[in-house]
Amino acid sequence: MLVVAALSTGHKIGLLVMALIFIGFSLLAAFVFPRRNPDFPGDRGLSVFVVTSIVLFALMIAAVEVFGVESEAHKEHAAKLGHTK
Repeated sequence: MLVVAALSTGHKIGLLVMALIFIGFSLLAAFVFPRRNPDFPGDRGLSVFVVTSIVLFALMIAAVEVFGVESEAHKEHAAKLGHTK
């Protein structure tokens, strides 16, 4: 059974939005910014880049912790069917 199937629609959307933000920033930092500025991130922008990367990573981990839990209704339904973890 897919783990994602156990999540509510709101939790799936929350994870998807955060993942798109994280992946979008990664792709921009890898392909777009260096093309526009060959010295990216440079001496001046390195600290901003590192802080932004760490913040986005922490937000992604927090999103997984918050949105990656089953709803109580699904747990009750699984218990009625005799499914256990």
